Parts: sequence; C-alpha cells; structure tokens
Amino acid sequence: MKTFNQTVSDFLVLSNDSSGTTLAKTLINIGTHKVLSLSDWSFLKDSKSISSGTGVQNYNPPYNMAKMEYVNYWYGGVWYTPKEIRDGETWTQLTAVSTVTSAIPQYWYISNRTHKIGLCPASTNSKGTIKMGFTKKIRDFSVSDYSTGSISASANGTIFTGTSTNWTDLMAGRFLQVSAGTTVAHGYWFEITAVGSSTSLNVKESIPTDISAGTYTISETIPLPDGFEDIPLWYALNQYYQMKEKPVLAREYGIMYKEGIQDLLMRDSRSVTGLIEKDEPISMYDVNSNPWTIGTIQ
Repeated sequence: MKTFNQTVSDFLVLSNDSSGTTLAKTLINIGTHKVLSLSDWSFLKDSKSISSGTGVQNYNPPYNMAKMEYVNYWYGGVWYTPKEIRDGETWTQLTAVSTVTSAIPQYWYISNRTHKIGLCPASTNSKGTIKMGFTKKIRDFSVSDYSTGSISASANGTIFTGTSTNWTDLMAGRFLQVSAGTTVAHGYWFEITAVGSSTSLNVKESIPTDISAGTYTISETIPLPDGFEDIPLWYALNQYYQMKEKPVLAREYGIMYKEGIQDLLMRDSRSVTGLIEKDEPISMYDVNSNPWTIGTIQ
C-alpha cells in the first residue's frame, strides 16, 4: 500500500522539479481517476451491514458509495434477497400504504434525490440485518498525513483509542498505519470506517495484538492493489514530460503506464474468473430454497 503523499514525493524526485507539488497532485489525481474509470474493478467492491429498525423504511447508504449493487436481508437464520425497484413511480405505488409492515422486505429502491435505501415493506422489528453491496466512490486526494499523539488498542478489536489526538469525521475512508515497535501490527494498514470522536475511531480489520502508546500515521492511499500503486505516477510523469516537450521520457513513462494497466486488467480478471454464479434469480423469500444452477464466469 502506498500513500498519496509518498507518490507526490516520488513524482518530485523523478521529475527533478521540486516546485511542482501542486501540478503533481493534480496529475496524480487525474491519473488515479482515469485508471478507475477503465473497468468495473473488483477491488472497488465493498459491503456494509446495518440493523433494521422497527417501522423504518429508508436507510442511509454507505458514505463512500458510488453505486449500489445489491441488498440482502438476514432474518431468522436465513438470507433473503429483495427485488430491486428501478423507477420512482413503481416505488411510490408500493409504498403508498405506510402501515404495511413485514419481518422480511420484498423490494428495495435507491432514491435519486435523497440517495437513501428504501425497503418495502418496512420492518416490523429490529432483528434483521441489512447487507448493502456497493462500488466505492474515490474522491480527490489532497490532505497531509496525520500522526499527532499516540494510539492504544485491544487485541481482536476494531477500535483505536487516541491520546492527544484530534481525529475528525473526514478521516473515514483513509488508512491508519501502526508503528508500534515490535508488535505484529507494526507496519500494517487499517481502513478507517468511522470516527466516533476526536480520540476514538473504528477500523475495518481486526487488530491482531494489544497496542499501548503506539505511534501511527493516518494517510490517503492510492486505491489500487499492492504492486500497482505506481500506475497513476507513470501517467502523471507521462503528462508532465509531454508538457515539457521531452518526448523520449514521455514515451517511456507512457509505455510503463500502459503495461501497468494491462497487468492490472489481467490481475483483476483472474480474481473473478471461475467464480460460481447462478443462472436463476434468488427467491426474495428464501434464498436457501432455490436449487443452484452452477456456471462459471468466462
């Protein structure tokens, strides 16, 4: 995993242009978004689970959602798959009678206006689990790394506690790297999912060991798999040397960028080839009652 600011530093070294920080940030952001727009990348897929609410019909989507892919519902030890409603008129008709409730929703809908996820019928209790699968949205990178204060954590937990820290909600989606000396967590990155307060934050991964008064860094990272994080850098340097009218260097970095893209496409295709998929839709009532038709992605 490579931070955005490290990538900017590498650009300044390779371009031998110490005054080009602003241009570097712009070109690397452009290169990152260009790469992400080239395919429906598997590494941008994510999911979030929340509890249902009694009588609640609309739920907030994940903060970093670009596109909702599916909604599943866990109730009574069974996964259910509500049917997606794609137009507002049909959804309005389905939800016209607000008093209709059920333990198991049959439909879901995402509003183009509010971006909330609607379930119909609304839940009769708070015992269900809503799992939302989505494609992540990547924003422009710009902020400095943050490492003020120290951190503590308990083994197998997902909460870091800070001392003399000033963490903010805007840090959700960034990554925290532990520098806790000889612990097994040293050097590992944890994705921040929520910031509870200026001294408490949640991460996606389980923390493998106790940490006490550890040092750390919170950074924006290039959202590409390990080994491919430099592709936006090659794009940025290609564009830079085109602007400087140095065709030989521009061509070399252009070749590196294109080869990186091809390797990334091959890597991503291998990550999904051979997965089992179903030819028939899952029942909205009981996914476990459907016979499986097995096929593979070609």
